[in-house]
Amino acid sequence: MSKPKKIIDNPTSAELLKQFEAFESLEALYKVFPFARSLFPKMEEAFNEFKKIKKQAEILKVPDQFNERFANLGWIAYESMNMEVMQKAINIHDTEGTDAAENFLSDSYDEEILKWGILRFNGNRDFKKRIRLTEMAREDYLAGRYHACIPLLLSLLDGLVNDVSKHVGFFAENVDLTAWDCIAAHESGLQTLASILTKGRNKTNEDAISIPFRNGILHGRELAFDNKVVAAKCWAALFAARDWAGALDAGKKEPKPKEEVSWEQLFKQISETNLMKKSIEEWKPRIFEDIPYLPFEGNISNLPENTPEHAVATFLDHWCNKRFGPIGDALLYFTDTPKGKKAGMARQDFGRHVPVSFKVLGVDDQAAAVTHVIAELRFEVDGQERFKEVSVRAIYQDLENNPSARSIPGGHWRIVQNSFTDIIYAPNL
Repeated sequence: MSKPKKIIDNPTSAELLKQFEAFESLEALYKVFPFARSLFPKMEEAFNEFKKIKKQAEILKVPDQFNERFANLGWIAYESMNMEVMQKAINIHDTEGTDAAENFLSDSYDEEILKWGILRFNGNRDFKKRIRLTEMAREDYLAGRYHACIPLLLSLLDGLVNDVSKHVGFFAENVDLTAWDCIAAHESGLQTLASILTKGRNKTNEDAISIPFRNGILHGRELAFDNKVVAAKCWAALFAARDWAGALDAGKKEPKPKEEVSWEQLFKQISETNLMKKSIEEWKPRIFEDIPYLPFEGNISNLPENTPEHAVATFLDHWCNKRFGPIGDALLYFTDTPKGKKAGMARQDFGRHVPVSFKVLGVDDQAAAVTHVIAELRFEVDGQERFKEVSVRAIYQDLENNPSARSIPGGHWRIVQNSFTDIIYAPNL
């Protein structure tokens, strides 16, 4: 009988570990042949950096460690779950026990986590159409009305999986909730969770439960399901399902062709990593004298190119002129999204409230790859002017859409859509 695969065996993690092993072999050869030190004097520094990176990579083990302790209790690891929360829950479980760990996990599903979790629904058509009901479940949950939100969340989970899979719902016997190279959709994740939540509950039970047994709750056999732990597990399952849907959107249902990494590529990656580290260490936020052109309004070509303020001003100009294609291209995406779909999503999100003009007020350089651009938007509503100030988060990315230091050429600035949440999703301005 073969051993069950772990999340760390997923291709992304496994490839990284393979590179570590290759680099360790190279280090061993380097130490065996002293002449190599004179030929490559800087390799010692590279090996020292590698050891630090490998230590940080211990985080790759956390999802497996989490599922080993919590999956049978109705919690699973998923991509968008806070890694620090996972690590702390594991520590509490091992030092204080299961109950303390479950209470900690339940408390982590607070107003802020729910807000950002639901915002991610906007990136998937099937999830987006259910935001209204999800918001109602959120209100009930935060008010402690667990008897109301739990059945609703279970219903949403079932319908969402049905629509995304185009086959069967979450609680169907033959549901397939796996995907290639995905934490949530690993065989120890949603698939295992579904088998737990669908366990038969054939007797009426008046004792409190801690797992959202779907059949017992919706068929009226579980009479004390209404507690925070059960409700939080429903939210966790829903957010994990969103990550599974994102993996399917990114084409991860089936494995991609394997690419071998050559020594040349490995050394190139090390060189690029060292350049990135140096660029980040040397980066400093701009001072007022560096940006005398702010506040700014007018012709955006007068702003310095390849700056975050130029990218944001260009984005806002597209918005004012309802150019939804360029708006879609400028946004930051966490999954591979077709160009045509981007434009349609942008029209749906940014087409309701369209500003007539804008002004760039200032910037807040927060990191080598991150700047918040403060802007004022002017709207006309029922013949009256309305002004909204926004802090637009801009992220600098390389050609492969990875965060990069702004001093490294060839990159581009992307706009974070959540910056406009209070405007684009507001019923009225």
